[in-house]
Amino acid sequence: MDFNLTPEVLRSGLIFYILIVASLCLRAYAQAWMASRLGDPTPAQTGRLTLNPLPHMDMLGSVVLPLLFIFILQPALAQLNFFLAWAKPVPVNPANFAHPWRGFLYTQLANPIMSLALCLLAALAGAVAMHFDPNLGSIFLSAIFLNACLFVIDFLPVPPLPGGMLLRHFGLLSEEMFWQVSRWGGIALLIAFQIPFVQKLIIVAISLVALPFMLLMHAIGL
Repeated sequence: MDFNLTPEVLRSGLIFYILIVASLCLRAYAQAWMASRLGDPTPAQTGRLTLNPLPHMDMLGSVVLPLLFIFILQPALAQLNFFLAWAKPVPVNPANFAHPWRGFLYTQLANPIMSLALCLLAALAGAVAMHFDPNLGSIFLSAIFLNACLFVIDFLPVPPLPGGMLLRHFGLLSEEMFWQVSRWGGIALLIAFQIPFVQKLIIVAISLVALPFMLLMHAIGL
């Protein structure tokens, strides 16, 4: 197999990976901030109310799988249609919320909301950057794409993703089953994402999320 890891591919891949880590960190911080704002001190007590990426990084979801997708499975970023990545689940105790059901829901929605906010920020910043150097546009398009991808991943009902955590919270998945599935959830998703039909569904969903922000960026940047 020819991975075609040229210096340009390595440089682009490294930039893309840095964007992934930054996005995962901001999303996890948003979730921790929301939980703390709603009265749960657990994220702060466990060191998750921080912009330091290290406490948020999951070895499989933040390191192994993203690098696998970027440099091995789809080494040319122009061909990268989707990827898998997630941070460590932010520990939350719904009992500390004034309204446990609502508080937990808001906390889990902080992730995808932050992804949309980052898409918007990338679109606006990219539009400004393109006035100075059109070549900078690709970096911000990558930021839009990866956050659209993270947004879609959030709603997959598989532990340890937020969608899986919602299943556990609403009683559709037991605590024991949640942690058992969490051990292999990433591997199961990696296998599922190699099925052409699943790939097409994911790519369509990502495109629908990313397209408005990409159009906004180009419209403002003209």
